[in-house]
Amino acid sequence: MRYIAVLNRDASSLKTADLDALVEQIETRFGEEGHTISVTLHEGKDLPEALGEAARSAEADAILAGGGDGTISLAAGIAHDAKKALAILPGGNMNLFARSLGIPLDLEAAVDAVASGKPAKADIAFANDRPFIHEFSLGLRPKMIALRDRQSFGSRIGKLMGSVASLWRVLMRPPRVRVWFDDGHGNERRLVTAGLAISNNPFGEGHLPYADRVDGGVLGVYLAHTVRPAELAAIAARLSTGDWAGMPQMERFTTTRLRLTRRGTIRAAMDGELVHMHGPVEIRTAPGALTVIAPDEDHARRGQ
Repeated sequence: MRYIAVLNRDASSLKTADLDALVEQIETRFGEEGHTISVTLHEGKDLPEALGEAARSAEADAILAGGGDGTISLAAGIAHDAKKALAILPGGNMNLFARSLGIPLDLEAAVDAVASGKPAKADIAFANDRPFIHEFSLGLRPKMIALRDRQSFGSRIGKLMGSVASLWRVLMRPPRVRVWFDDGHGNERRLVTAGLAISNNPFGEGHLPYADRVDGGVLGVYLAHTVRPAELAAIAARLSTGDWAGMPQMERFTTTRLRLTRRGTIRAAMDGELVHMHGPVEIRTAPGALTVIAPDEDHARRGQ
């Protein structure tokens, strides 16, 4: 295959990596697998233009995007529109979609896994016309991101610590989101919640909140039925163990389409990025509409 690689040099893991050595490894490993690849490095602000150019290039069958979940989400939407395959090099803090694909989080191992990977079909979800590959959320998550983004971080650890501090500040004064909610099963209700998360395929259990498969064809819906700080903190404390969604304060179900309605602007988080949307917001899944480069079973096991 013919690849164009677009790497976000501002991504948390890439900031501290030896980028010259990484580029050399990418070119070597992809060449060994019979691919051609051109590697470019960009600041975060230049990624939309760089990814767009890669997608429009007649010299590429696939885009290799390197960065965090925000970078990968942006690249996924662009690759989907251009009908090109998307390969992922995890360079962020959480790398949740990469985890769903079984891609190792170590950069050297990830390059090896992706270079030898094969095209596979994955679902992509949309909020109106905005694509997302991991999660759309209201309430706690966007408020936490807004607080976090007021700070500056010099390292991956610093950003993680800042995110944790912002989360606990939000938990002590949780938001109350009010929307009309149509769950896609013929039920409409007025919803008041501290947090609503809609995932591209349901989250798995026993680990961080990411999907165990990328081709399930459904949305996972998670509603917090409490605004008490102590109960929300208990839910947050169990996020890393993967058993938070089964707590009595949580409601969860699956659907393929839902609708959120309210007056004015809806502030949401999409794949870790803060967005503002005018309602109503229609959220839907597009099963198998994204082509990704997935590692083989051996490399996927190494990525767990």
